[in-house]
Amino acid sequence: MKILRYLLFTSSLLLGSHSSSLFAEENGDWFTPFSWEAFVSQSVIYSSDYDYLSRSDDEASLDMWEAGLLFSTTVKGSIGVSAQLLGRKVSESSGEDIRLDYGFFSYPIYQSFDRSLGLRLGRIRSSYGFYNETRDIPHTRTGVVMPQAVYFDMTRNSFYSADGVEFFGSYDLSGEPLAFQLFLSQPVADKDELEEASQLSPSKLKGDRSLLAKIIYGEEFDGWRASITYFKPEYEVSVEFPAGDDPLLMIVEPDASFYSENIVTSLEYNQFQWSVTFEYLRHKFQTNIPALASEAVNDFYEEAYYLQSVYRFDEFWEMYVRYEQTKLRGSSDPKSSFDDANFGLAFRPDENWLLRAEIHYIEGYSRLFSRDNSISDEPDPYWTAVLFQLAYRW
Repeated sequence: MKILRYLLFTSSLLLGSHSSSLFAEENGDWFTPFSWEAFVSQSVIYSSDYDYLSRSDDEASLDMWEAGLLFSTTVKGSIGVSAQLLGRKVSESSGEDIRLDYGFFSYPIYQSFDRSLGLRLGRIRSSYGFYNETRDIPHTRTGVVMPQAVYFDMTRNSFYSADGVEFFGSYDLSGEPLAFQLFLSQPVADKDELEEASQLSPSKLKGDRSLLAKIIYGEEFDGWRASITYFKPEYEVSVEFPAGDDPLLMIVEPDASFYSENIVTSLEYNQFQWSVTFEYLRHKFQTNIPALASEAVNDFYEEAYYLQSVYRFDEFWEMYVRYEQTKLRGSSDPKSSFDDANFGLAFRPDENWLLRAEIHYIEGYSRLFSRDNSISDEPDPYWTAVLFQLAYRW
């Protein structure tokens, strides 16, 4: 039954892409140029001791798959339109998720030889760090999974896009682009993800407001580039909890809230055959429950980083080596840390097919899903994970 649903969704993407092409051809005066792309991937994950992004504890799991259809066009030569429909599954507990990943209009307000200013409106990809905007397609990632120190799979949907308005622009500074983005939005409220991150079970969950501001300097494909990103999504929740020792006596708090405040500093050096990337995250999570004003509830400060190098042997083969670390400030508990030394290989026989393999040597658990794992009081903090992925795009 799972395979049937998977094939049906993939078939619908193929049908949708064909219909979109026919529509564009029939309305060529309005929609020029029109481009579309689709992709599908299947991963195999095996891990020791714990379930890592799937039911992979001491067994090979086929839970994780992705399939997507994206298109872009320009209406009457000036208004850009881009959208992506994504189907994705990580594990049985997360279920199958089909969503509009993004869909927005863009308009160039001002353009000249050395500067530009534009506007986007709709469900927009969050320009969080260097790689959040390109994490959706397997072919544009470095590995099967993103560096969990900065790009959490725990909150992938919540961090990937939001509904709002974004101003963006660039200026040519001594031959190098200096660009900015300012994104005001209402966060996407993914209930499963936010329950996992907040450790709350709210009866009401609503995205309140979000601010993302980013400055980036340098070219993506040649030489140095650097950026700093500030991102703060806020949410409203309604929660209930026991009053005292009586489990039958509950207090309902309809005006609770929480936010995730993130500052990402990014630095990268690119050459044709190799690149080195470093990103550092300072992350603050704070919960506000007025009925418990005198107590801190699930508040924490986290610091994380990763250092990664990619080497391209030729047009077919590439490899990466990465070390990433996540630490909860003031804590030495392995439940609140995550150290991952990993490396992987990628083979691209042509522009469509992609085959990946990678291995992770891990200490700690803070990037494991609590819904998939029950961590004992004295667990073994050292474990490994092996991941394979086959992907195709057209």
